[in-house]
Amino acid sequence: MSQTFMDAKQVSCDFFNGMCDYQKVLRLTRNGYLPGKKLGKSYLYIREELEKWTETNFSKPTWSKMKV
Repeated sequence: MSQTFMDAKQVSCDFFNGMCDYQKVLRLTRNGYLPGKKLGKSYLYIREELEKWTETNFSKPTWSKMKV
């Protein structure tokens, strides 16, 4: 099983289809929301980990987390 590696610009353009800009991808990664590893001055992402992340974070609507 081969892994597909992506940089932050590829994640912004290819994975999020341009709906999340490059700076936001970096900010989410630095804050620990997106699964990425720092390699030198840049970040490296594994596509399979991003797909798992979207399944867990986008499977429920936002309002379901609200306390009433």
